[in-house]
Amino acid sequence: MRLHVVFLPVVAMLATAGCQTAKTDAEKAKAQGPSTQSERLIKLADDIDARGESDTAMALYQRAAAMPDAKPSALVKAGEAYMRAGYPTEAAKAYQAALAKAPDDGQAMLGLGSAMMETGDIDAGMRALAQAAPLVNTSSAYNRLGVAQTFAGQTGEAQATFTKALKLAPGDLDIETNMSLAAALEGNAATALPLAQKISAASNAQLHHKRNAVVVFGLLGQADQVKASPPIGLTTKEVDTLLARARNIRAKGSTQAKANALGSILG
Repeated sequence: MRLHVVFLPVVAMLATAGCQTAKTDAEKAKAQGPSTQSERLIKLADDIDARGESDTAMALYQRAAAMPDAKPSALVKAGEAYMRAGYPTEAAKAYQAALAKAPDDGQAMLGLGSAMMETGDIDAGMRALAQAAPLVNTSSAYNRLGVAQTFAGQTGEAQATFTKALKLAPGDLDIETNMSLAAALEGNAATALPLAQKISAASNAQLHHKRNAVVVFGLLGQADQVKASPPIGLTTKEVDTLLARARNIRAKGSTQAKANALGSILG
């Protein structure tokens, strides 16, 4: 279940004249540019990574994290680079090193939770994600926690988590899709079906949204409904294949078994 984060525009509020002219220490530091060797390496790595040279960038993130003056943010950057490269064990070590310096660093905790989930340490990963989400307090953080809860079979908790995410990002199709899947796994048609119908008809829905919506219809035993009006962009063969997979998942005995089977086709 891939996550595609959408950042919503924020309405700027008028500030007092004093607030308009004042700058925080962080803003001043940003304006002055990198001040340490580690920060300079991070800046260089970011620039190289933006050009698509991920291997070179990762080596620079590693060097930046190893510097004596490295801040927790440098270690988080290294962890993120490891995760993108598919090395969750190394990523977990980087995030743990960041937390050793800053125990309440929400981004490090969030990254650690995801890395632990990837390595198969589900319980520890869930604990880290659950602690990190309210610290970071973004829709993507809650969405990540909700996905983890879904794959762990905690579909009720996942729906509550996705509700929090949607309060921060109303109408986000990624979150709505994930919530619909979580609800469908436990047979909660009252929540899952309206979301799946909305996603299928949404003008901005991408193909992965529509595929997951078809799975939701299948999980709810509503194959005829989606066959009668399949999402635009999906072939008949693709819809039939997705419905067959959903039918197999639906036949599993427990919600946990269904979640495990769903993870095998969406993960």
